[in-house]
Amino acid sequence: MGCMPQIKFVKTNSMKSLIPILTMILLFVLTNTGNAQVKDTSKALKEVTVTAKMPLIKHKVDRIIVNVDGMITAAGSNALEVLSKSPGVFVDIDGNIQLNGKGGVLVLIDDKPTYLSAQDLAAYLRSLPAGIIDKIELISNPPARYDASGSAVINIQLKKNKTPGFNGNISIGYNQGAYARSNDALNINYRHKKVNVFSNLSYSRDAGYTTENGRRNYSTGSTTLLNKNYNYFSNGYNLRAGIDYYVSGKTTLGILLTGGIRPRSDQLNYNSDQVSTGQKPDSTALGHTAGDYQWYSSGVNLNLLHRINKKGASITGDLDYVNIHVNGSQYLLTNVYQVDGSLSSANDIMYRLPADINIWSAKTDYNLPLKGNVSLEAGYKSSWVSTDYNNSWFEKAGSNYLPDYGRSDHFMYKENINALYISAAKEWKHWAIKGGLRMENTRMHGQQPGNMVIADSAFKRNYTNFFPSFYFSWKADTSGRHTFTISYTTRIRRPSYQQLNPFLFYNDRYSYTTGNPGLRPQNLYAVELKYDYKSIFGVELAYLKVNNLIQSIVQPVGDVFVTRPDNFGINYSFNIVSWFSADVVKDWHVNAKLIVFHLINKGMADDQIVNNSINSGELEISNELRLSKKWSAELSGLYASSHLQGQTKTDPFLTLNGGIQKMILKEKGTLKLSVNDIFQGMIRRDHITTAEILSQRRVETDTRRIGIAFSYRFGKDTNNRKRNHNTGGAAEEQGRVN
Repeated sequence: MGCMPQIKFVKTNSMKSLIPILTMILLFVLTNTGNAQVKDTSKALKEVTVTAKMPLIKHKVDRIIVNVDGMITAAGSNALEVLSKSPGVFVDIDGNIQLNGKGGVLVLIDDKPTYLSAQDLAAYLRSLPAGIIDKIELISNPPARYDASGSAVINIQLKKNKTPGFNGNISIGYNQGAYARSNDALNINYRHKKVNVFSNLSYSRDAGYTTENGRRNYSTGSTTLLNKNYNYFSNGYNLRAGIDYYVSGKTTLGILLTGGIRPRSDQLNYNSDQVSTGQKPDSTALGHTAGDYQWYSSGVNLNLLHRINKKGASITGDLDYVNIHVNGSQYLLTNVYQVDGSLSSANDIMYRLPADINIWSAKTDYNLPLKGNVSLEAGYKSSWVSTDYNNSWFEKAGSNYLPDYGRSDHFMYKENINALYISAAKEWKHWAIKGGLRMENTRMHGQQPGNMVIADSAFKRNYTNFFPSFYFSWKADTSGRHTFTISYTTRIRRPSYQQLNPFLFYNDRYSYTTGNPGLRPQNLYAVELKYDYKSIFGVELAYLKVNNLIQSIVQPVGDVFVTRPDNFGINYSFNIVSWFSADVVKDWHVNAKLIVFHLINKGMADDQIVNNSINSGELEISNELRLSKKWSAELSGLYASSHLQGQTKTDPFLTLNGGIQKMILKEKGTLKLSVNDIFQGMIRRDHITTAEILSQRRVETDTRRIGIAFSYRFGKDTNNRKRNHNTGGAAEEQGRVN
């Protein structure tokens, strides 16, 4: 049979040979570093330092806080991997993030959104080293002060300090699977009198592979067998720098500058066999894709904090500007051969994929404590977004690439959201109540300028939503050991900007993706009842309903799968979430979380009525072991049963992680060794069944890895925290760029 030239992927094993050497070096340093000599204790004791280990996980009434430095298995990893190990957080193989079974989560960095889609957000979080992160806040039912976008909120807070003088920390991490990765960070802070200067600088090298095997059976009796091998390489450089000026004891002015560069390249090789009715071989396709991309971001934030009085009344203000520029190109080559080896068709395609996004935001928040344990909050926010995607499709003719105007697309989108909110809270000895209302008005305009083939088109929408929230808690005893809470919230998930873009993107000979300008926002309604015992044990019952659920729907067009986001229908979920966090015995702390939910999907997919349900669950267990004063270890695992999303059912999986840590250099330094996905259980198996198709696929990625990390704190070291530099006003817009 004839064949085309094909680039083969070879996983580099040269770095793997370093693992035993690095492990031996680490163990040698761990066992020989920081041994203190016995000194004469008859002298007067000049100083006593008392240190307390921060808990890895802390449960609060309205959120869960994860202390990242306490997560040993995060050694040498990045922000996305840290999230995947946080309680209740599930990150699938495509980088989509869920919290307590809720998809479409709003991810914030220091209370500011990332302005990225699910796919680009995952890439950005992979570029943030774990060493730059202080803690993560997991907020399942956000109050009115947060943007209404997203089913839940995850707030990643970066390290910062306000201690007078010069201080900071450095972290270096390396981990190895089939490919090597590196995550390094430097955090510095200098405060003198009324001026505080701070900066975070980080670098990450990300690389990985994906292998996919699939089978598609069509109602016509034909079959497609598809095998893909994909790998990517990326370098991420991120900088955050700012100055705070303390005008007085009540007023602080600040400026924050951010910037990032992320060059990336990827390659895909695939082969597919087409089998006709009667299981007779029909044709074979061989394909290759190579891409190079440049991603740039820059931003500026001006902020103000004014404390009105000593009782806690305050007002804050933020002005933000963010620009994201992307420039990429892809080359795709596909040859289709008949059974006799003759070439029946060939495609040589080039994409140009420039994009430019500009976001402006302004917001102010007012907090007023009153007598009788009463507090009021109010705020206003406006955001303006302008996106410009000019995606061009070229096909090779002879030695030149000629534009295909029928498949090219220029999509421009503008959006303005204006929001107001107010909330009030009151506490008694046993009772507490809080209620809030947020109003958001959305104005949007999309346009596709025409060309010589495609006519100009445009759409406009203007809608206003109200988002009430209510919280009521009761302490059953005076000490507050038994606490009951009931809450009700409403949320919205707007389509990402790229999801509205109808550009047809070629993945392989049998797979395309496209956007949908007709997408409507989805709305979430949630009722939760919680019980908490001394922050040791808790259980939660929740009912969730989602209208106009946005799902990626697969529609077969001949032998090609076209994946397109659509308002699938209605989703109902009945959840039970229970957790336990306590010392089982001395020096052995266990964090466990069990999520069980009954999910019902009702909607339309590929013009077919879908009405299905499933019982699913997730079990997470993390064991923290204190082996000695300077040694500690961690063993954690996650089991997830079958999941259901729209048409797609995903099989269960199990993953196990372990790590060991030693404090060195007078406990200012740490050395960590970690192993993730020890048995490589993070393999995804999907099934799609409709009247037209029966599809199965198996996807494996580079998840089994060993990591080594070193961190060191320098300068004056206290637990004081600087006021949040990044309480910027650009809320949910950055999470919807693509």
